[in-house]
Amino acid sequence: MFLYCGIACRRKFFWCYRLLSTYVTKTRYLFELKEDDDACKKAQQTGAFYLFHGLAPLLQTSAHQYLAPRHSLLELERLLGKFGQDAQRIEDSVLIGCSEQQEAWFALDLGLDSSFSIRASLHKPEMETELKGSFIELRKALFQLNARDASMLSTAQALLRWHDAHQFCSRSGQPTKKNVAGSKRVCPSNNIIYYPQVKVWKRPSIEKLQKRWDWRWKACSTVHPSTGPFLVAHS
Repeated sequence: MFLYCGIACRRKFFWCYRLLSTYVTKTRYLFELKEDDDACKKAQQTGAFYLFHGLAPLLQTSAHQYLAPRHSLLELERLLGKFGQDAQRIEDSVLIGCSEQQEAWFALDLGLDSSFSIRASLHKPEMETELKGSFIELRKALFQLNARDASMLSTAQALLRWHDAHQFCSRSGQPTKKNVAGSKRVCPSNNIIYYPQVKVWKRPSIEKLQKRWDWRWKACSTVHPSTGPFLVAHS
């Protein structure tokens, strides 16, 4: 029995050490990509891209749930060329994470205005037909995504929205320029650096939902002691 417990503890310790080591390795790799533009451009060659249109992610239906398809750089360049777009539009993409094998993940919105494109945005119906998917609002599809895709797409949407809203310097009024990874924007006239403050909406757990319901039930009972609790919408 003692030997069995010792083996189980060793396995648990090894698993925790491996998990921590993987987290540290991924964090260091992402930090390198955010600070080194050349390294980030190199990572795009073998990375994967998630596409958006007007901050709505491209999703495909599979077995009563949504899947977020990924595209390589070569596929993305071929797609942009087919719709008469310059491949430089890929510079609008932002880094959103990486895999354990250090495959970088990027997000690109084809529906927002771009300084590199001839046209302001690509037509949504044509894109959906070509990509065999649909651009769906994230809040409508969030509960039909797996946990990893939901978290990643939420981060990507928040980061793309921040870049779209901070294209100009608040002090000089001049256009700001983002780095390759999209981790910051710099004003060329005064060298002010802007960093995104991304707030990601996380799906609440069952325990949190239950506590929230219990709190509302008690609050309603206090407000209406004679008639009993009512379901009241709280902001």
